[in-house]
Amino acid sequence: MMRRAGHVLAFWLFLISASIFLVTLLSLIFFPIAVQVEHLTKIAGMGAGKLYHNYLQLMLYLYNPFSGDVVHLNNFIVSTSGARHFADVRNLFVFDIAVMLVTAWPTLRYLRQLTVRRERYELVGQARGGVLFSVAMVAIMAMNFDAFFIGFHKLLFRNNDWLFDPRTDPIINVLPENFFAVCFVLGFAIFLSVLGWLIYTGKKDAKLN
Repeated sequence: MMRRAGHVLAFWLFLISASIFLVTLLSLIFFPIAVQVEHLTKIAGMGAGKLYHNYLQLMLYLYNPFSGDVVHLNNFIVSTSGARHFADVRNLFVFDIAVMLVTAWPTLRYLRQLTVRRERYELVGQARGGVLFSVAMVAIMAMNFDAFFIGFHKLLFRNNDWLFDPRTDPIINVLPENFFAVCFVLGFAIFLSVLGWLIYTGKKDAKLN
C-alpha cells in the first residue's frame, strides 16, 4: 500500500512539474507571437529581434541554478527588487526541474507496469478529480484572471517584489498579462490532455479485466 502511494505521489509530482517545464519551453515560441499581437515593439521602442534576445537572456537566467542573484538584460534595466524577484522565480524553476527529474523514472516505470498489467484503471478516479480541479481553475481564470494572477503570486512569494514598477523595471511593459494568461491556459491544456488520455486508456483496461 505504501509503495503504491509513493508511485502515485511521484506520478502527480511528475505530471505537474513536467507540465510547468513544458510551458516554460513553449513560451519561447509564444513570446514572438505576443510581441506582434500586443504591439510590444512600439511599447518598448525596439525591434522584435532585440525583444526576443532579452527574453532569451531572461529565460536562460531562470533555467541556470548558478546564475547568481543579478539578471543581466542588454536593453532593460533591472531594479534591486526586480532582481530579487527574478532570483525567487529562478529558484522555483530550478526546484520544478529537480522534482521533474527525480520523479521521472519512478513515474515512467509505474505507468509501464500499469500498461503491461492493463491496470491503468487504477488512476481513472484520480484523473477525474484532476480534471474537475483543472476545470474549476480555468473557470476562475476566465472570470477574473487579474485576481487569479495576484492570488497566484501571493501564494508563491513571501514578499511584494513581484509588484514591478515600469519606471524602474521596464521589462514588465513587454510581459503583458495576456501572455501569462496564455501560458496558464496552455499549462492546464497539457495537464488535461494527459488526464484525458489516462481516463481513456483506463476505461479500455477496465473492459479487458
